[in-house]
Amino acid sequence: MNRRKYLAGAAVAALPALAGCAWPGRGGDDSDESTVDDPPTPPETTPPTDDGGAASLADEFEHTVDIVDAGADPTGQRPIDDVLRSHAADDTLVTFPPGRYRLETEFVSEVPRFGLQGDDATIVPADGNDQVLFGLGGRTPASELAVEGLTFDFRAADTGGRPLLAKATDRILARNLTVRGEVDVRQDIFRFDVTEPDGYGIVRGLRLPDGALRGTGVTGMEVGDDNAGDIDFIDCHVAGFPDNGLYADPPEGRVRVFGGTYLNNGIAGVRVEADEAVVRSVHVRCDDAEGAGDNMRGIRLRRGRSVLVEDCLVEILDVTSSDGAVTFATELEAAVVRNCRLRVDADGVNAIRIKSGVNGERRGPFRCENIRIDGEAETGASIQLADARECTLRDISIHHPGTGRDGIVADNVTGTLRNTSIAVTGRPFRFENSDFDRNDVTVDRIAPSAADH
Repeated sequence: MNRRKYLAGAAVAALPALAGCAWPGRGGDDSDESTVDDPPTPPETTPPTDDGGAASLADEFEHTVDIVDAGADPTGQRPIDDVLRSHAADDTLVTFPPGRYRLETEFVSEVPRFGLQGDDATIVPADGNDQVLFGLGGRTPASELAVEGLTFDFRAADTGGRPLLAKATDRILARNLTVRGEVDVRQDIFRFDVTEPDGYGIVRGLRLPDGALRGTGVTGMEVGDDNAGDIDFIDCHVAGFPDNGLYADPPEGRVRVFGGTYLNNGIAGVRVEADEAVVRSVHVRCDDAEGAGDNMRGIRLRRGRSVLVEDCLVEILDVTSSDGAVTFATELEAAVVRNCRLRVDADGVNAIRIKSGVNGERRGPFRCENIRIDGEAETGASIQLADARECTLRDISIHHPGTGRDGIVADNVTGTLRNTSIAVTGRPFRFENSDFDRNDVTVDRIAPSAADH
């Protein structure tokens, strides 16, 4: 059997088999579909698994090149550009032993199958760089790309750039990549495009702990405009970016986010805009009112049908400004948020906000189930809803003892309210042109004097 065809086929196999194969395969059950007319059936939520290490990548390529053996300087004194370009052949993995590697100009690869693998290896751009470092498949998409184990040192003043732009038709694996140093140039960081509908990508363990300067408008990770396939983001750490930690709004394809922490990002910690998107077991925290960006939302659901958020912790504690911990945008058609804790200490900020529809059009169904809402926020409302039909609030616990805090505010909403407790100092309900079928709802009006405890 042709080895390349075998690898391509193995990559599409069931995900548990990844322990023996470095290339990712598509996850989920494509047969699980839902409609807008009925409460959406949440899509598959089990994250893919792989061996989590770098043991088998070399086995997946026909050729492996040790860049130091090939003549590259591992001390960071001399650029590696010429050596790298001379060995960027098809079906080749270039490995970087421990060391520092200076890259003076953008490295572009257009070969079908290519990989970069580091072992305690750091890429150092030229001083003043603000361009792409590794542009893989950018002009002509590759078929399969793998990049892992590299650190990018952006600590020099006015120096940064996009560490990796990866475009591939079939497979992308980006794993254990780190950016060190606060980004102080106007260039977004990681971008991924799986350009064919049957393609699949895994982005695992990316670390961007140092963020970007306020006013740069830089995004931490993004799914690009050429994406058509599915991409999973797993256990990533992204902090302090002014224009979204994860910006995932592909024109086509599914995005799933499993685990990870997203801290003090502007616009949103996690933004998804795709049918059957999933955000699961994610921790978003905003606790810096001098942060990198404005409107520090937690999880923003921008667009899609049957979008699912579950098992997440969102904390909006101290912010520049914020629309809410979990926000449903105007264009969102249907979504489920369940099994989450939302803590809001920032005054006037909603825990859940369903925004007004276009021209007052009602969208939905929307379901919020088994949600615990607490914190010290004053004023505003814990839940604010507008222009929603078939809106189900079930097993909700609201405890907001801050002064002037309302419970649920709804405008032009129909739905059900079940098994819910509301403890606030303001009005438990404020409904306008709205009708909820209520059952087993308890209300505790907290005296304003108790809000200081």
